[in-house]
Amino acid sequence: MDERNYPACPIMLPAKRKVGRGGLTDVDGASGRVMIMTGNSVGLALMRVEDVPTITRWNQDLEFTARLGAPGEAHTLEMRQEAYSRNSRMKPDSVEFAVIELATQRLVGFGGLFDITRALVATMFVGIGEAAARRRGYGTEASRLICEYGFFFRNLHNIKVEVHAYNDAARRVYERLGFELVGRVRGANLLNNRRYDEIIMDLLRTEFEPRYLARFQGLESGR
Repeated sequence: MDERNYPACPIMLPAKRKVGRGGLTDVDGASGRVMIMTGNSVGLALMRVEDVPTITRWNQDLEFTARLGAPGEAHTLEMRQEAYSRNSRMKPDSVEFAVIELATQRLVGFGGLFDITRALVATMFVGIGEAAARRRGYGTEASRLICEYGFFFRNLHNIKVEVHAYNDAARRVYERLGFELVGRVRGANLLNNRRYDEIIMDLLRTEFEPRYLARFQGLESGR
């Protein structure tokens, strides 16, 4: 798997905050962090260097890395530090976010977009690294926020995802958001000496209903 699918993400300490639905979150306290976008339960923030040990721990969980699409991979702290140096800044062709649980301000996952083309097509990745934070709808909400960012601010026409066929949970998340099956690479992945298809799904901006962009609609008032 491409290293870009393994971003370096953030550790959170509790802090007071004022959350605007879908908008910027003001955070009080030296240890707090600003949310780029917020949903009901999670928000997106930029990554910090102190996040690297947490993301390293996640990437030594073989169940987690298998579900991300890299069976058998485990990363050292040095590998994650190198990935952070490469990927922590926004670029014209990629962006990576920390996924923050709003109630506690703790880091629970990561996600972003990469391979953004001139034709405004991008690939999305999302991972909820904290085991206790899974099955709470955080992956769905984080995916929605990333899609809203991509369609509104990056003007994307199409967002696609690539899912190993054994990862039913990820496929259901994308289906809930409106992603549709567009193809398969048959037998492209191996796990336990069995071959699984690589499932390709995509979503067009015209098929997507935003939910958390109300704060930003005023940007277009001068049209």
